[in-house]
Amino acid sequence: MPERERLSILKTYPAFQSLRAKAETHQLKFRPKESARLKKAGAFDEIIDERTEQCWNILSDCRSGGMHLNEAEEIGLPIILLPEEDEEQ
Repeated sequence: MPERERLSILKTYPAFQSLRAKAETHQLKFRPKESARLKKAGAFDEIIDERTEQCWNILSDCRSGGMHLNEAEEIGLPIILLPEEDEEQ
């Protein structure tokens, strides 16, 4: 398994910041109840960071394995772009 960069380093990359912003925006728009619960528990930012880091690592692994970005995104983006809360029931 390739060595992973620490989250504190990843957060300095504009591409990571953009991916995290996409994750946070999607979360707030499509999962407001979960977002409220996470914020109340003080875990919202931590969860968004974790999901973004997982997505980033998958995208990196796929790209280094020769996948095109579109293919890698099909695998990685579902980690941060979860279904709407109503669609889960």
